[in-house]
Amino acid sequence: MCKAMPGGWPVMAAALGMSKDALENRVYERKGQSVSVHEALQMQAFSGTTLFAEAVAAEACGVFIPLPDVAAVDDEEIQRVYMELVDEVGRLAREWREATRDGEVDKRERQRLEAIRDAICTKVTQMNHLTFQVFCRS
Repeated sequence: MCKAMPGGWPVMAAALGMSKDALENRVYERKGQSVSVHEALQMQAFSGTTLFAEAVAAEACGVFIPLPDVAAVDDEEIQRVYMELVDEVGRLAREWREATRDGEVDKRERQRLEAIRDAICTKVTQMNHLTFQVFCRS
């Protein structure tokens, strides 16, 4: 997140109200220090990333799924996301068939299958979120 911050480490440290050395000590857990959850959330907000949320989800064997902005959404947008989901499911079928053809899934094949899984989870969650925003009345 420090690298993603415009200005890098020095600017991130200043935004958090500490020196660059103090920030590095926390990030690299020197001298018994560590980054607090509150600081990590601040760093995520300052850097405009979702890296902390992604790391927490991965640590819990999960996937972080960003929800779309629903300011101007309609049925057409939901249909677009749905078609992307259908495309991903078709891609999974093709990749799965290819990966299991020889009776073994290697590291590269597993990574591809997991990436498709993540994309499918994301699309399903986004589609539901948009549907609820447009069609739920309460």
